[in-house]
Amino acid sequence: MIEALRELAAARWREAAPARPALAGALVLGNGKAESSKVAVLFLDAAGDPAVVAKVARNDVASSALAREHAALDAVRATGAPLVDASVPRPLGAERVEGRDVLLMTALGGRPLYGIYHTPGHTSDRTAVTADLRAAAGWLLRLQRETRAGAVPADAAFWDAYAAPILARYRSEIGWSEEEDALFDETRRRFDRLADATIPMAASHGDFWMGNLMIGPDGGIVGVVDWELADVGMPPLRDLYKFLTSYAFYMDRAYPGRGGAVPNHPGREDSTGRWRRFGSWPNLLGFGYAYFGQGWFPDLVRATVEGHLAALGIPPAANGVFFPLFLAEQATVLDVEEFRDGYRSLILAFAAERDTGWLWTAV
Repeated sequence: MIEALRELAAARWREAAPARPALAGALVLGNGKAESSKVAVLFLDAAGDPAVVAKVARNDVASSALAREHAALDAVRATGAPLVDASVPRPLGAERVEGRDVLLMTALGGRPLYGIYHTPGHTSDRTAVTADLRAAAGWLLRLQRETRAGAVPADAAFWDAYAAPILARYRSEIGWSEEEDALFDETRRRFDRLADATIPMAASHGDFWMGNLMIGPDGGIVGVVDWELADVGMPPLRDLYKFLTSYAFYMDRAYPGRGGAVPNHPGREDSTGRWRRFGSWPNLLGFGYAYFGQGWFPDLVRATVEGHLAALGIPPAANGVFFPLFLAEQATVLDVEEFRDGYRSLILAFAAERDTGWLWTAV
């Protein structure tokens, strides 16, 4: 199959970039463990620069995911936003190759933030971490401003269109306890108190975490990949929450065997068992530290969220509505038991501890 894939990619590349060198080598980038995961092949041009990415579906579920990404890329690029043109892949066609669906797109330059993040010492460096959060939040804010499609009132119609489907799916697929019932009932009441607010609508990536961000030599974001969950008319908070939450999750992975402790992050470990009582998911520690902890990193997370809301004209009280909804939505994104159970443990932790954190108490 690889030869047929190479021929197809070469033909699309000649059409898309006739002035660039022809394709040469290729790298198989691997695939994930979710049912919808695809095999990704990166084709380099003769100069050694990234040129074309081919995503190959492994099954019907992955084929549907490729179709969604193709449609999402077309929709996002149709906004005409300069940032999108500069840092979002351009689809080169969807084809059937030897019985498998394939999506071709232009490759993006830069280094994956995921690799930089996991370099020992990076997440312990306050300057480096601050630069990462500023780059991500800055790129998002520009995307949201350039693709803004008006604003809608925080009324019953908005709740029915946006929040209700998230909670219905969560209840159906994940479960529903007394704790969740109380949390989301209060979330709805808090939403009703936002009646005078308007929510800007804009393009949303849907999976805005380190693994999908490409970093240039100056530390800025030069590319964002994997647009399968994107939408051009969404509230502007889930991408910001996703980046900050995932950034907090994995800080300890470069320091195994330390019980969640990370140099220069005193208190990230859970010596009192405050967060472990909600489950065994390792990411609970990072979650608790980011949103309920003390220190320069939790302060940076809070400043990033509050600054973003202020720039968009959204009241701080909106965190008490959109953050619980973000957690519920994330619990259903992947059909992977570890992540579903893990995000449910975050919801139960947030439900129990919410009154001690700024996300809930902000007014």
